[in-house]
Amino acid sequence: MPASFIAAGQNVLRRVFVRSTLYAVCGILGFSFFFIGISYYSQVSGITERLERDARQKAEFVANISAREIENKNYGEMERLLNAVAKDDHVTAAKAYSRFGQEFASDFMSAAPTSEVQFNELALNAALTGEAKLQETAGSIDYVLPVFRNGTAVGSVLVRVSKAEIAGIFYNTLWQVVALLGVVAFAFIPALGWLMYKATAGISEVTQAAKEATEGYLDCDLETDAPGEVGDLQVAFRHMLQTQRSNIVEIERLAYTDMITGLANRAKLDKLAATMIDHKPGAEGAVLYVGFDRFKLINDMHGHRVGDEVMRQLAARLGRLLDKVAHPHTKKAPALARFSGDEFVAILPGLTDPDQLTEVSETVLRLLSRPVQIGSMSLSVSASAGFVTYPEQGDTAEEVMKNANLAMYQAKSASRGRAVSYSEALRTQANERELIADRLRHAVDTGGLDVFYQPKVIPENGKIVGSEALLRWNDEVLGHVSPAKFIPIAEERGLIAPIGRFVLQRSLKDTKHLHDEGLETSVAVNVSPAQFQEETFIEETIGTVSESGVSTEKVELEITESSLMDYSDTVLDRIRPIREQGIKFAIDDFGTGYSCLSSLANMPFDTLKIDRSFIMDIATCADRRTIVELIFLMAHQLNLDTVTEGIETPLQKDYLKAWGGTLGQGYLWSPAVAFPEYRAMILAQSVGAVRTEVASVLH
Repeated sequence: MPASFIAAGQNVLRRVFVRSTLYAVCGILGFSFFFIGISYYSQVSGITERLERDARQKAEFVANISAREIENKNYGEMERLLNAVAKDDHVTAAKAYSRFGQEFASDFMSAAPTSEVQFNELALNAALTGEAKLQETAGSIDYVLPVFRNGTAVGSVLVRVSKAEIAGIFYNTLWQVVALLGVVAFAFIPALGWLMYKATAGISEVTQAAKEATEGYLDCDLETDAPGEVGDLQVAFRHMLQTQRSNIVEIERLAYTDMITGLANRAKLDKLAATMIDHKPGAEGAVLYVGFDRFKLINDMHGHRVGDEVMRQLAARLGRLLDKVAHPHTKKAPALARFSGDEFVAILPGLTDPDQLTEVSETVLRLLSRPVQIGSMSLSVSASAGFVTYPEQGDTAEEVMKNANLAMYQAKSASRGRAVSYSEALRTQANERELIADRLRHAVDTGGLDVFYQPKVIPENGKIVGSEALLRWNDEVLGHVSPAKFIPIAEERGLIAPIGRFVLQRSLKDTKHLHDEGLETSVAVNVSPAQFQEETFIEETIGTVSESGVSTEKVELEITESSLMDYSDTVLDRIRPIREQGIKFAIDDFGTGYSCLSSLANMPFDTLKIDRSFIMDIATCADRRTIVELIFLMAHQLNLDTVTEGIETPLQKDYLKAWGGTLGQGYLWSPAVAFPEYRAMILAQSVGAVRTEVASVLH
C-alpha cells in the first residue's frame, strides 16, 4: 500500500467527525450484531428442543404399541406403523431394531436394500442399558428408545427428524445482517457523518488552533460561533490563547529587560548582537562599551536606592545622547543594553569612521558626566569607554563584545573618563595579563613570592628605625615581574587576600627574628582595599599580629589615599577595631588622591606618606616645595608622623630635615633589599653605634 495513501488515511482519521462517526457506527453495528446473535441462538435453541420433543413423542408412540411385533419381528405390521410415523414433515426416518441392534423394519423412504444387514450401535446401547439415546448431527437428530415387554428390552425404535428448519433460520438471520449493513452503509453513515460534522465543526477549528499554538503561532483567528458546549470550548480556548500570549510577552519582557533601567539586558543584547552582526551578511558598524567609574562609591555612601536612581537617570541620559549624537552617523537607531552592574553596551550599525567614532564617544562621555540631581543631592559620575568596529576588529558578535570590553577596561586602568579604541596591542596585553595571572596563581600555591625591605631612616642621623615590606616576584618563566603589573591582576583575580596574608606573616616573622637579636625595628605592610572587603579581615589581622609575638606598636599598615576615597566607609569601619589594638595606620601616596582635608583630622591614621612625585622636582620647582612644606605643616598640626618617599639626593634630604620630616625613604639610603641584606644593614648600624659609644667612653 503506498505510503501517501496511508498518510492520507491517517489525516482523514485525525478529523474529529470522522472518528466520531466511525465510533458511532461500530457501536451500533456491535449492538445490532449482539441482538441478532441472541435472537438467532434463541430461535435455534427453541427449534432444537421442539424437534427433540417431537422425536421422543413419536418414538414413545411406536414403542408403546409395537412391543409384541418387535419381539416377534413382525416386519409387515412394523413397516406400516413406521411409514405412518414418517409421514410427518420433520421425520426423515423411522426404524425398528432387534435387541442386538440389527434393523429389521423401516419406513419406505429411508429403507436400505434388503440384502444389506443394517447394524446401529446406538440402538444396541439403548437395548442393553434400557435408556433412551439422543444423537445430533449437522442435519438431523436421532432419538432411540428401548422397547420393553414384560420388563425385558426386546429391541428399540429410532425416529430421525430433520434440522432443515434451523438452516432456514440461519439464512434469514444472514439476510438480516446484510440488510442492516446496507442500511448503515448507504443511509446511516452519510446521515450520521453529516450530523457529526455539524456537531464537531467547532472542535476541529479548536484542534487546528491548538496545533498552530504548539508551533508557536498564538495569533490565530478562532471563530466562536459554535452552539452549546463546543462554543464554550472555543471561547475558553481563545481566552487561553490570549492569556498565554500576554504571559509570553510579559515573560519575554522580564527575561530580556533590565529591571532598574528598563533597557535591554545582557540576554537581549546577545540576541541583538547575533541578529545585527552574526546573522546579517556584510554587516558593519561599531560597538561602544561604556563603564561608569567608581560607581560602587555611590552605593556605599548613599545606599542602593539612591544608586539605582542614579543608574536609572544615567541610562536614560545615555540613550538620549546616543540618539542625538550617534544616530545621525548610523544606518539604524543604536541598540543600547545594560551589560552588567555599571556597564552598558551600544551597537552602532553603519558607524565605521574612526574619527566620527572617536568624536561620538568623547562627546557622549563628556555629556554623560554632568551631575545627576537626586532630591537635594547633586551627584557626578564619570565614565570610561572602549569602542571597536566590525568586521575589521571582530568577525563574530562574541569577539566584538570581548574586544570592546577589553578597550573599556584599558580606558579605566589608563586614566578614567576617556574613550579607548581597540587594538591588537590591547589583545597582546590581555594575553600577557592572562599569563601573569596563571603564573601568579602558581606562585601563590607553591611559595614563589618573596618579601624585600626598604629602610625607613631618620634624616638627621641616617639611623634605620624600620622598613616597608615590599612584595617581589621572580618567576622562572616570566623573570622579574613588577608589582605595578601583577598587583592589579591579583586584585582582579581574587589573589590579593592570600598574597596579603603571606606578606604580613613573612614580614612579622622576619621582624620577630630581628627583635630576638635585640634589633628593635618596625615594619610597615601595604594593605589592598580588596582585603578590607573580606569579613574576616579584622580577626585575621589581629590574630596574625598577636601570634607573631611582635609588639603592635612596631606594626604599621599602609593604605593608599585613592583607595580610601573609593571605599571610605568600609575601610574606616575595618581600620578602627584594628587600631584599637595598638596597630598603626598610614595613608600611602598622600597628595595624589584629592582627599578631603577637612575630614582628615577625624580619620584614624598615625602617619602620612608623602608620594615621591612631590619630591622629585623640589630642587627646581618652587610650587612643589610650597606644597610639600604645607603638607608637613598640616601633619605637624594634626600630630601625624610623616614618611617621605623618593629621597635620592642629599639636597632632598636637606629639605626634609629643614621641614621637620619624621622619616625618609629612598635610594639615597637603600633600595628594597632581601631580608638577609636588610638584617646585615641593621647589624652594621648597631655595631657602629656600639663602637661610637665605646669610643666616646674611652675618650
